[in-house]
Amino acid sequence: MKGQRIGWSRGLLAILLLAGCSGGRASLQHPGLLSTRWVQTSGTYTALALQAYTTARRQLEQALADSTWTAYPPQANAPDLSRRPPAVIVDVDETVLDNSPYQAWLIITRQNFSPGSWARWVQAAQARSVPGAVTFVQATRQRGVLVFYVTNRTADLEEATRRNLLAVGFPLPDTVDVILTRGERPEWATADKEPRRAFVGRHYRILLQIGDQLGDFLPEPKVTVEARRALVQRYRTWWGTRWIVLPNPQYGLWQHAPDDLRPWQEPSSGQAAR
Repeated sequence: MKGQRIGWSRGLLAILLLAGCSGGRASLQHPGLLSTRWVQTSGTYTALALQAYTTARRQLEQALADSTWTAYPPQANAPDLSRRPPAVIVDVDETVLDNSPYQAWLIITRQNFSPGSWARWVQAAQARSVPGAVTFVQATRQRGVLVFYVTNRTADLEEATRRNLLAVGFPLPDTVDVILTRGERPEWATADKEPRRAFVGRHYRILLQIGDQLGDFLPEPKVTVEARRALVQRYRTWWGTRWIVLPNPQYGLWQHAPDDLRPWQEPSSGQAAR
């Protein structure tokens, strides 16, 4: 695995040098350039991530103090909720692990996402932690709360994901499988995380859910833009209290939304004068 890490790093360095020597300006046309630069250089991204996990730590204490508290709607009326052990659900990509180097690699090499290159990146286990994530998970475990990583990484990448999480400091128990991947069980074959949330919810009281996509909180919302906005409004009191969102401008369902930008309608000079 050490050789894989070195190989990936050297390959990326060579690509960056080649792009620099040749001018490489075509990468400036890549649609992911500005969002990836923002994540890696703005400082604002780091501030927002730290803010999210600071909020999560505060809300965790409130959730532990309230035996009726749940961050999973289907278990809200469970009669034995207070007797279930507590748990938190987190997503992996762009929630606890930062994959912006892979996004930058796509830009520099002028490629689009592919399962093959993604698998190589995951197997290299080189992703860094999202700011604030390790501290939050460590503190959560110290409070006796189990953390489940519900990810749409596929089952064949679970071991590499485990290595990466451990390498950056996330505590993982030896006795419970807390990394729930897509396809790990037949009923978990799709990208919809709801069956995996239900699996956790049958055994644990879910105190918080943390992610970067709507699908990290609700059944996969493959609906219209208006319906997604309505769904967000329906749970408006849960955001920042039971559900904590990390910023991710790099990818998501919003990429497939229709081009329905609503521009400013500049008034004509005559209208402005009146």
